Amino acid sequence: MDFKQLEYFVRVAEHGSFSRAAAALGLGQPFLSRQIRQLEVDLRKTLFHRHGRGIVLTDAGEQFLLFARSVLQQLDAATQVLSRSETEITGRVVIGMPPSLGRVLTVPLVRAFSERFPLARLTIVEALSMTLYERLISDKLDAALMYDPAVSTLTEIEPLVREPLCLILRKTEAGQESRPLAFSHLAEHRLIFPSEPHPLRMLVEAEAARQGIVLDIAFEIDGVEAIVALVDKGFGAAVVPYNLVRAGMPGTDLRICPLVEPVVGGVIGLVTHSRRPPTLLTAKTVDLLRQTAAETLVGSEPAA
Repeated sequence: MDFKQLEYFVRVAEHGSFSRAAAALGLGQPFLSRQIRQLEVDLRKTLFHRHGRGIVLTDAGEQFLLFARSVLQQLDAATQVLSRSETEITGRVVIGMPPSLGRVLTVPLVRAFSERFPLARLTIVEALSMTLYERLISDKLDAALMYDPAVSTLTEIEPLVREPLCLILRKTEAGQESRPLAFSHLAEHRLIFPSEPHPLRMLVEAEAARQGIVLDIAFEIDGVEAIVALVDKGFGAAVVPYNLVRAGMPGTDLRICPLVEPVVGGVIGLVTHSRRPPTLLTAKTVDLLRQTAAETLVGSEPAA
């Protein structure tokens, strides 16, 4: 088996005809037929049903078509890596991330992408992790950063950093300082959380259940900016990722209290589609996203 045979097989499958595929490839039909037959002998599988009206793929042929296309795409990507400089790469890549990470990562990622791939286009989509997952598996995203991504056969997950959580509160009097706060003190505050399901909320509620703490969830708001604004107006307190407050909250005067006893944090994972080979641009952008996150996000490496 060689790459040419894979290409011939894919072309025959796409055209549904040996004669049409041979014409498109500029080959003689007998030669093409022999190549496909040799491939079937090597695989010990029949790839096409041959009948009077043409050919159709067998079940084995359908499965092998996915493999052949994947191999040829990866070969093409490897060829591009060796033959083109990064400044010549074109195309479009779509990256997703939660709004809390977008506030920290968007500017450095866009800056680095523009410098490295001036002819390519980058789209950044901000949404909650559940929405990002749905868009990733439906091929609307090329890669995404997510909080505590669920394990799936459709995705590959690379843990990047374990991000600590903190409580933000409105300062009710002058001189109130930001200081670490035991997790159990969450029971003393009216809380504002995103609606279920949400990884951060699930993490906090799981720890509260472990400690036997009852949380007073006053409002459910699916928007980072809105939650911060409500806390600033005194409607409640909120548990947020540390990198959100590190990015700054202009126009607010809030207390920022890291949660301790225990330190609670969620894993930020880099998620890609396990069954879709990345383009050259996607692969390099994922590398760039990984590097930017390592340089920008604050946290500790998650346990293996």
